[in-house]
Amino acid sequence: MTSTLAKCDFCNELSGGWENSFSRIYGSHLESRVLVRSNNFAVVPSLGQIVESYLLVLPIKHFKAIGDLPRHYLDEFVAVCQCVGEVLNNESGPNILFEHGTRSEGVGGCGIYHAHRHAVPLGKVSDPVDALKSRFPYAELTHLSEISKQSAGLPSYLFYQDSHARLFLFDTGPLPSQYMRKVLADALGKDDWDWRIAGREERLLTTMQRLSEQLKSKMKSAHAPAL
Repeated sequence: MTSTLAKCDFCNELSGGWENSFSRIYGSHLESRVLVRSNNFAVVPSLGQIVESYLLVLPIKHFKAIGDLPRHYLDEFVAVCQCVGEVLNNESGPNILFEHGTRSEGVGGCGIYHAHRHAVPLGKVSDPVDALKSRFPYAELTHLSEISKQSAGLPSYLFYQDSHARLFLFDTGPLPSQYMRKVLADALGKDDWDWRIAGREERLLTTMQRLSEQLKSKMKSAHAPAL
């Protein structure tokens, strides 16, 4: 096992290893939480299901931030995220997608330094995009392909897709760990924002049962890259 796989929780998990957070919690019950894979990406339910159907989209290969993805990955990433968003919209209504992008460990609100985009149904929570816009400098993007240029030189950033599919890159500077998870949990009146202390969750198991076939069907019908 390479040093990257040994150190990275997601790399270890996606390579079939057992030295990762998912396996420690669910290893005696589930071999994998992967709902669907494309050529270069996987979709999994998040540990710490603040709301049911909280998903992560992550590259199978190790990259620290979405802003570091090679150009030829981006169309596939957009297609996978679009399928995820459509399934969540049909199932749960409006949703947001975000990434705590960071290129240095200990900076930027990220718990695992392997690029991953959060896809979260809003439920009863209002989209926090306006609060973010009042708090941080930002640029509105027309396409994901702009993220590399717009985030160049930033040690950390918040990449955000609002409930109307508008894209924003926020220059946040260093953020507390799991910043957006705490924002969402606070809005819901919950205190279970920290995925690191999550145990076995029925919401995660229910998410897997409800969404696995839907995501596979959506990606097939959308002609997303082969599974």
